[in-house]
Amino acid sequence: MFSKVWLLVCPIADVAKPGDAFPIMIGKEPVVVVHGDDGQIRAFYNVCQHRGRQIVTERRNIRSLYCWFHGFEWNLDGSLRNIPDKESFQGYTDEKDVALPPIRCAVWQKLVWINLDPGAESLEDFLGEAGRQLAQYGLDTYNFVGEQIIEWDCNWKIAADAFQEGYHGPVTHPQLQFYLEDAEDMPIDLYGLHSRGLYQMGAPCSRLPEEQRRTAQPGLKAMAAAAGVDADEYEGRLDEMRLAMQRGMRAKLTEHGYDVASLADDQMTDDFHYFIFPNITINTFAERFSIFRYMPHPDDPARSTFWVQQFERPAEQGTKVPRPQTIHGRGLEYKFENEVYNQDARNVPWLQKGVNSKGFKGMLFNRQERRLRHFYDSLDRYLSAEEDA
Repeated sequence: MFSKVWLLVCPIADVAKPGDAFPIMIGKEPVVVVHGDDGQIRAFYNVCQHRGRQIVTERRNIRSLYCWFHGFEWNLDGSLRNIPDKESFQGYTDEKDVALPPIRCAVWQKLVWINLDPGAESLEDFLGEAGRQLAQYGLDTYNFVGEQIIEWDCNWKIAADAFQEGYHGPVTHPQLQFYLEDAEDMPIDLYGLHSRGLYQMGAPCSRLPEEQRRTAQPGLKAMAAAAGVDADEYEGRLDEMRLAMQRGMRAKLTEHGYDVASLADDQMTDDFHYFIFPNITINTFAERFSIFRYMPHPDDPARSTFWVQQFERPAEQGTKVPRPQTIHGRGLEYKFENEVYNQDARNVPWLQKGVNSKGFKGMLFNRQERRLRHFYDSLDRYLSAEEDA
């Protein structure tokens, strides 16, 4: 399936300059994205056409695609540049035969995507309504500010499941209830293969007793302060503060030169939480967003990679920041700054152990988990269509 869908590779920041090259493994397929001398972003199968050695092994800037085994060399557009002792290859006739095989590549909102299927629909058609809504945020105005790549002991779908429903919130993330509404009627939209959940933020959850809904806790105070609002002024009436936070955030972003007229008031405070099939979560906020990717292990279905990237709007529009350092970790040994991620990480290895049990008859989905049902229905339909093709 991963060879038939559009997959996110990297932010444009990773291939910002001519010669920048970014390698990635899609299952067992080595791929490289390259910024060409002509300014075009292209993708190729990252293998030497002589003996199959992977060409680019780490993110770096290159003058050519050079194989360090025998010295075969390609230009940044994939065309052949040099073969040492070319005349010794008897029967070699056409340089096009050894050009690097291209892969479909597209840039959307300063994010680079690929599709290994040359006959697939366009990226815009694939993203559909979800993509149109995400584009309203102007994601290309945010800077890439953080990255963590963590190995998890679970199947990639278990990792993805952890971020597609709010039903686990009260038990796994109880601290969120002090500034996030996780009631049963959370709005959910289904868009073809993709989906969206709306996490209302900026006020204590309605599940909390009244005495706990009167005074802002530290998380809510920090959120209010980011919008220029003093939470202490709303003691006993925190539900009113949410509107003030929305006005404050809109004014702040407008003052800094951002056009947010197309965004609704709720988008100034809330997490508009998108799942892009098959393995991407995008948490969108007016001033920041994050991307989670759930990458399958090429050999072990009980392992995956949780790949997290953070983006923020700079205080002054157009300000650039250095590419963040990539932090690598493994399982529960790595601790995120955001405790919510740590809480989810503690669940996933035990889910992996449990689903393999003979005593487990299959997942049950309630109404709050309908994005999960939609994901698995979409997965089944997609795989069935491929089998029938």
